[in-house]
Amino acid sequence: MIYQAVLNSQNPHSQIRNLQFDNSSMKRYLYCVAEHVSNFPGQLVGIAEHEVELVTIEGLVVVTSKFEGDVVPLTRDNVLLHESVVRRVFATTTPLPFRFGTLVRQQVLNRYINARRHALIERLLTVQNCVELSVKIIWSNWSERGQTRLQSSSLPDESGPGSSFLKSKREELFGNQELGEQAKEISEWLGDRLKRFVRQQKISVEPQQKLVLSSSYLVGRDFETGFRSELEALRAERPELHFLVSGPWPPYTFANIDLEFKT
Repeated sequence: MIYQAVLNSQNPHSQIRNLQFDNSSMKRYLYCVAEHVSNFPGQLVGIAEHEVELVTIEGLVVVTSKFEGDVVPLTRDNVLLHESVVRRVFATTTPLPFRFGTLVRQQVLNRYINARRHALIERLLTVQNCVELSVKIIWSNWSERGQTRLQSSSLPDESGPGSSFLKSKREELFGNQELGEQAKEISEWLGDRLKRFVRQQKISVEPQQKLVLSSSYLVGRDFETGFRSELEALRAERPELHFLVSGPWPPYTFANIDLEFKT
């Protein structure tokens, strides 16, 4: 096993090793991949208390640590560690994060980067200097909507049980259609107002659920302030809707991976 250990040129106190090649059969835990990583902190501890290392393959930097075992336990501490390491990279550049729990042997990682290098570079260019912001919208008057539909469908009908059933189904279908149209209107309204700040977006609409809309946006770092200001204006326009906003995050939703391994 041959390591070429160098100190980070932009941080003379860094103890993170930049590994150019490693033929070890030991598995590696993967955090993210980037075109470059600068100002990375020294002696950063990752999953299973192993030191985080930067592995350079075909000009791309993979942030990784050694791992002894076959499965990474899904615990709160491990998830937070994974996120913490990715965020250290995210502080200076936008990486493509790996899914939590990704383990691979070095040889497989080498083959993967060699085969997918061009696709990875294209994806890195897409997310370059961007953050992910999440917006969720809740029907604020969802309980009232449900109660109104329930009362409407339970009204007595003198035409007999068969006619009552058909009437109930018609009302249900009409109510679902109405909710669908309202949800579509909300989605289009939101998308139209935010599009000038957004590079890519993914939106899911569930008209019959209290959480009517879930969306993720890839936003340039320089546009984040404008994006948030526009959301505040949207909130003021539609007080009957409850907005939940989170981020900025590394672009987990937009990594579009292909960064999943079949080992």
